[in-house]
Amino acid sequence: MRLLNTRNFEVKEFRDDEVPRYAILSHTWDEEEVSLQDLEGTRAANKKGYQKVKSCCSRALADEFEYIWIDTCCIDKTSSAELSEAINSMYRWYQEADVCYSYLADVPSKAKFPGSRWFTRGWTLQELIAPPTLIFLDEEWKELGTKASLRQDISDRTGIPVGILTEDDDLETFCIAQRMSWAAGRETSRIEDRAYCLLGIFGINMSLIYGERESAFTRLQEEIMRVSDDQSLFAWKSPDNHGGLLATSPAAFIGSGNIVQFNPFDTLYSPLTVSSRGIHLEVRFIGKGPRGVGLAILHCRETAEDDKPIAIYVKDLFLTMDQFERVRSEEFERLDLRTFEPSQYPMRRICIRKGHMTRMRKTRMRQSNQLGKCDSNAPEIYPDDQITKLMNFGERTVLLQAAEEGLEDKIWLLLTRSDVEVNLQDEDRRTALSHAVRGRHETVVKMLLARRDIKADLEDEHGLTPLSWAAQIGHKAIVQLLLNKGVRIEAEDKDGRTPLSWAAGNGHEAVLRLLLDKRAGMEVKVLFRRTPLSWAAESG
Repeated sequence: MRLLNTRNFEVKEFRDDEVPRYAILSHTWDEEEVSLQDLEGTRAANKKGYQKVKSCCSRALADEFEYIWIDTCCIDKTSSAELSEAINSMYRWYQEADVCYSYLADVPSKAKFPGSRWFTRGWTLQELIAPPTLIFLDEEWKELGTKASLRQDISDRTGIPVGILTEDDDLETFCIAQRMSWAAGRETSRIEDRAYCLLGIFGINMSLIYGERESAFTRLQEEIMRVSDDQSLFAWKSPDNHGGLLATSPAAFIGSGNIVQFNPFDTLYSPLTVSSRGIHLEVRFIGKGPRGVGLAILHCRETAEDDKPIAIYVKDLFLTMDQFERVRSEEFERLDLRTFEPSQYPMRRICIRKGHMTRMRKTRMRQSNQLGKCDSNAPEIYPDDQITKLMNFGERTVLLQAAEEGLEDKIWLLLTRSDVEVNLQDEDRRTALSHAVRGRHETVVKMLLARRDIKADLEDEHGLTPLSWAAQIGHKAIVQLLLNKGVRIEAEDKDGRTPLSWAAGNGHEAVLRLLLDKRAGMEVKVLFRRTPLSWAAESG
């Protein structure tokens, strides 16, 4: 750590175990700030910022500090490695300083205090929170007050609770969304610094990559997830419909200052994990609309809503309850769970995309803003009475009927329930899967096969399995789906026929090839000692 001598303006470097007591400066940068190279050379006195350095040292010396840290001249910004180390250490440096001077160059009097530019900058957030003792100085370096004495004015201006300013409350007791909200209205000169200026607020260390733009904030959130399972990280709103669970900037949290952690279910859940596919998390999920639109219930709420958890809209991309993206990101819901059946919000482990891998073109972004949202981000939501009607609670055979008719949206909605009997058989012993196969409803078949509890080999009253039906009607895509599920290829019906013999006998060559590729026994004898080849020969 480098420190500036307040008497002779010489910079000295100290090892961690040698650092003396020091003061530290918080300020907003202006033109011609004095750099480390300036102080080591002869140009420092000719720069406009030199007077700031002199005045700061004078104040520190009057308070009996031999050393002070000033960011402009105590970091070698020509070294990317040193800059990265300094930014990752900065919160600690402010925290360990004996006193912090906040110089407000645009404040002539206390009346102008809340309007200072200092309150709008990203970097000054940690400089406000970290130091135990902080003294505000006006443009003439006269004292305006301390963080403690001005705590209510500061809280009103920044949204930061008084308990944080007085150190009566620990920073860790405030959820991620709340802490993000304190940075929501602040700006930085570089996009990446929106993330880098928050490292200390969340206790994160990470590399600096200038040029990565919004990806820096994504990386910050990913690092937060490594050390915290706080789902308030996802409780943000933004018109930026990038389809991701992670926000693109702190600005998305501008309305999240009143959010607190909350788990109304008294159930444990697995940690958040990140992969190339997205963010994997356990949430309770409620189906709310057609084409896979639903609500993921987060473990947080607003302070005024005692028993209403926050839920965000997501879309099931493949209708298989596996891969989701966030939609309607400009809003979230506060749910009164008393208006839902408990079976409507089972716990699920799902994967939600982080966001677009590449930036949208500006023209496309403008078009999206003009249209409101693109198709996938402007989904319809069913009215509550329609959901109740579609769910058809109390009717056990509702899934069978919907599968027979190929009603994809209704089936998806039914499959969001925890009490739906996916393997229920009708009077002909046919399951929903059998009905979907017989009706050639490929998407419905895919949805049903995605269920972990599906029994894909159940036979109907004729001994026919779903694969037998698919082979009989010659639906190649459905056959492939069933084979991917690992169904029994050699299953015989009551007439002794296998799926292979049905495909051969009905002349479905493409299906026959699929089955042969799975090495079905070509010479397995069936009824009347006929092989699949003999059935194929008969059909020509």
